[in-house]
Amino acid sequence: MSAVAVVTDSTSDLEAADARARGIDVVPLFVNFGDTRFRDQVDLSRDEFYRKLASLKVLPTTSQPTPAMFEDAFRPHVQAGRPIVCLTIMASVSGTINAANTAAQSFEGAEIHVIDSGSAAGGLALLAQHAAELAQSGADVGAVLAAVERDRAVLRGWASIPDLSHAVRTGRVSRAQAFVGSLVKIVPVLRVENGKIEEHARVRTFARAIDSMIDAVALEANKADGARISVIHSHATEEAARVVAKLREKITATVFSMQVLEAGPVIGTHAGQGAVGIFVIPG
Repeated sequence: MSAVAVVTDSTSDLEAADARARGIDVVPLFVNFGDTRFRDQVDLSRDEFYRKLASLKVLPTTSQPTPAMFEDAFRPHVQAGRPIVCLTIMASVSGTINAANTAAQSFEGAEIHVIDSGSAAGGLALLAQHAAELAQSGADVGAVLAAVERDRAVLRGWASIPDLSHAVRTGRVSRAQAFVGSLVKIVPVLRVENGKIEEHARVRTFARAIDSMIDAVALEANKADGARISVIHSHATEEAARVVAKLREKITATVFSMQVLEAGPVIGTHAGQGAVGIFVIPG
């Protein structure tokens, strides 16, 4: 057992087996189909979610975990006297960090560090994985926190969706914007960094959007050896595989790790099917 506990939330989209192997505790968010509530990737698998998403006319909604759920994750570590590093999805898009902070206040005298990752999905996964690697290697909480701070500062992410109609249904793009976008075939590329989601580029095809993201990631990864890269997709396995192949062609520096993750129900609700994102922590 590591001397430092690492806790994150399910928007990291870590595979359950990988999280267990690394000693990472994952607190699930909720996905709501009408009046039925599912714990993200616990009560509802990725395959089940995407089948529902394709067949139902009404989109699901999402909600944050309760403080009690974080308390349940923290309690065994507090009782064992382990300091806790808890990394959550960016506060600008979710109140999950508020639930974690409320839970932490329930354990008077415990050392619990709740940190806004400034990211989500593959970016949050990279932060949690690196923190857990250091914890398992015997690093103390100070060293883990220093690494997280450095990683957060340089972490970059890009994402794109092939079909704006889903963004219309979730209210993130107006019908007028989608109509104009479809007429001129505009595909937005979004940049995720430092807790903000901003437009990176506008291109004419999804293929060009992918190329734009790959070029941006390669530029970061080629700064030095040791980059950590996460490719995430929402039910677009073949596209993700093509992204990995192109990244390997473009990146000349030595990569520490490159992984592919499939977006779970919470991220999939907001991204829609077919989205692709790439996150990188440069070496």
